Amino acid sequence: MARLVGVSLVLVAIMAAFFAGVYLGREEARPLTVLADSLMRENLDLNAQLSALRADKAALERSQRLDQETLLSAQEGLKKEQEGRLVLEKDLAAIKRLIRQGGGGILRIQDFSLGAAGEDGLFEYHFTVRQLIPDYPESQAKAAIKLVGKRKEKAVNLALDRLPDSGPGSVDLKFKHFQQIDGKIKVPADLDPDAVVIDIQPISKMLIPTSESFPWPAMPESHPEAPAEAEPGG
Repeated sequence: MARLVGVSLVLVAIMAAFFAGVYLGREEARPLTVLADSLMRENLDLNAQLSALRADKAALERSQRLDQETLLSAQEGLKKEQEGRLVLEKDLAAIKRLIRQGGGGILRIQDFSLGAAGEDGLFEYHFTVRQLIPDYPESQAKAAIKLVGKRKEKAVNLALDRLPDSGPGSVDLKFKHFQQIDGKIKVPADLDPDAVVIDIQPISKMLIPTSESFPWPAMPESHPEAPAEAEPGG
């Protein structure tokens, strides 16, 4: 009997120890579970913050692109306004000169362009001559094109007729509204060009002379294909 009681006590002690271990294990595991839950919540929060930052970055990049496009558009608009203002200033100066000299009409040189022709030292030029006074009758004049530059530090003024593979150096003008001129300039190897000068001497009565100089660009751009010359009276 005593042996049975002893065995029972041992079993009770073992079971008590077992349940005590389970309880203690749960208690020890509970902080880890809480920590794991906390870490999971923090991870979700960080993922949400990362997504928000990515969205902000994408929005900022879009805004920067829009700002750059707006800036470029504004710069292009300003350039066009400045070019338009320059044209108006030239027209105003021409009209003032026309009034001072008591003439009836005056020609304006516009849309001058100069571009490399694909051969070393060869360039193509294009410009338009128009009558500034709308109701002026047919304009008749002669335009002379010259190349101004330096040769061995000495200033030179060369008519295109004197430059091989260049021309035309002079053009007969006869039109009602405008006339377009195209030609080529072969720059000598020993010449440093500074400008192209266009002088217009009138033939028509009451038409006053005009002259304009166009600086030689540092790097002339490719010259676009020019429209066909306007017919006389066009």
